[in-house]
Amino acid sequence: MAEFSKEMKILLIINMIVGLVYGIMYAIFPEAVWALNDAPYFDPHFWRLFGGTLIAVGIGIFLGLLGKDWDKIKVFYQFAFVLLTIIALVNLTSNLYVVRSATNLIFHWLDNIVIIALLVVNIFFYLREEKK
Repeated sequence: MAEFSKEMKILLIINMIVGLVYGIMYAIFPEAVWALNDAPYFDPHFWRLFGGTLIAVGIGIFLGLLGKDWDKIKVFYQFAFVLLTIIALVNLTSNLYVVRSATNLIFHWLDNIVIIALLVVNIFFYLREEKK
C-alpha cells in the first residue's frame, strides 16, 4: 500500500472542495447560476447533469482520501485529468461559436482559469507522486 504525500492530500482536498462547490451550484441552483453569469443558453437538465458529474468527482476524491492508497486512487486521478482536459477544450472552443455578454465572458474565463490551473497543478503533483 503506497500512501500519498501530505501535499497530495491537500491538493485532493482542494479538488474536492472545488468539485463540490461547482457541482452544488450547477446541480441544485442552476437558475441562480444562469441569472448570475448571464449565460446565453439555459437547459436545466444539462446544467444539473454537469453539476452531478462534478459532485461525483468530489465524492470520488473524498473516498480516495479515506482509502489513503495511491495505487487505488491513481486511475480515478487519471480519469479526472481526462475530464478536466475535455471540459477545458469545450470551454475554450466555445468562444468560437457562442456569443457572450461581458458578464458571461468574465465568468467563462474565470471558469477556464480555474480548470486550467487545476489541470496543471494536478499533473505536476501526479508526476511527482509517480516518481516516488
